[in-house]
Amino acid sequence: MPNIEETVLQSDSSEAEGEVQKPKTPGQSQENKSFCSDSHRPECQPEVLSVTELIETIKEVSKLSIAHEIVVNKDFYMEESVLPPNSLEGRFVDTVYKAFWDHLKEQLLSTPPDFTCALKLLKEVKEILLSLLLPRQNRLRNEVEEALDMDLLKQEAEHGALDVPHLSNYILNLMALLCAPARDEAVRKLKSITDPVQLLRGIFHVLGLMKMDMVNYTIRSLRPYLKEHSVQYERAKFQELLDRQPNLLECTTKWLTKAAADITPPSSSSPDSPGSSTMACALPNWAADNSELPSPTMVLYQGYLNLLLSDSDKEEFPEA
Repeated sequence: MPNIEETVLQSDSSEAEGEVQKPKTPGQSQENKSFCSDSHRPECQPEVLSVTELIETIKEVSKLSIAHEIVVNKDFYMEESVLPPNSLEGRFVDTVYKAFWDHLKEQLLSTPPDFTCALKLLKEVKEILLSLLLPRQNRLRNEVEEALDMDLLKQEAEHGALDVPHLSNYILNLMALLCAPARDEAVRKLKSITDPVQLLRGIFHVLGLMKMDMVNYTIRSLRPYLKEHSVQYERAKFQELLDRQPNLLECTTKWLTKAAADITPPSSSSPDSPGSSTMACALPNWAADNSELPSPTMVLYQGYLNLLLSDSDKEEFPEA
């Protein structure tokens, strides 16, 4: 998590004196106008991200969110995604898949057979099978590398000597060895399929389920470790996001700054004193006197109250 105590909240276990107050209206507090003017300062302008940076940020946020969910939700697990059959996305996916498998069928039925797509699929099957192996299964890993040597299979295909039934039987036997007991029946059904296209399609479907099973096994195995180190992990990942995008918490910073200003008595210095207007734009009125610094808990309480009483259509919500 970000080092919040260096920005608005200070690390303090004691409660600051005072009560949570309702948000001050513009007429009640002129100091808060400086808060609104922050958006006009160059350092507060939103940073424009490239498409690549945006995608990477989304990936990192997704990883952080999943890791957090694994820790707090003991029932969290991955499950097969099934699209509604009548949905636009479902029809689109079905159309694309059908076109691909029809193209593969045309290649295999041509004279002589064209194994271009089939070899690419076999390469993917090999990569998935290798990903399902445990680190200690070196002998089995070497066996898969030898049995599914893509250079050798390509040469056999070019000379018309590719033994498709033998390859299919080897892959299915290996799947039966690696799959969870719940997938045994699905693998047995694949052995009764004689059409090569339907067989490959079924193999990929069951391999997808096996990958999901492996992910869930990994989640269960890592959960105790993540619980022990979740705070350090989330703080480090969040800091990486902040280093990559410094303005990531701009709205959160403004939200906490306003909440702290709302629960702090006005500064005793005269607003007409030299330099006071300049300081008002840069710092909240409590920053000059650390003795009046509100506690983190009181700032959060006031911030939540501000959100409850604010106009949701006009206010910017904090990012975190």
